[in-house]
Order: sequence, then structure tokens, then C-alpha cells
Amino acid sequence: MIFFRTFAQNYRCHFMKYIVEIPADRAAFAEEFFKTVSFIRTVKFIADNEVTNPAVLHSMEQYERGLVKPTPLNLEDLKQMIHA
Repeated sequence: MIFFRTFAQNYRCHFMKYIVEIPADRAAFAEEFFKTVSFIRTVKFIADNEVTNPAVLHSMEQYERGLVKPTPLNLEDLKQMIHA
């Protein structure tokens, strides 16, 4: 998966973010291609197991620091939350 940002020319300092899934055997070509496009500002490879959601990253950091404790739930409780 490759992440890239483009500059929206109509709005100063406004960026759009895209996530593009590309087969592994074509990733190197795609990354080089996106880097050559003038309006693409940043190209970054994102691993399948990489967390990019800022809220999830913040929660993980708080847990690792011991600031929050996990709520014990059994499988039935989780199913009820999903289907609520």
C-alpha cells in the first residue's frame, strides 16, 4: 500500500491524502512513478500491519504508558457491541 499527498492548487496549504493498494511486484514502479508527478508532494510506503489512524495510535500510547486499563470483555459482550 502506498500513501501519497497532493497539493490542491486552489487552496493554499491544503492537502488531500490517498491510499492506493498496489500489488507487491509493482510497488517499486508505482512509488517511483508517483514521485515523478509534480503535484504529488509526499510518497510513503505503508506496511499492512502499520497503524495510521491518529486516534488508535493515541490510545495505544496511553495504554503503553499505563494511563488507561483495558476493559475485560468476553466474546458475547463483543458480539453485542458489534450488532448493537
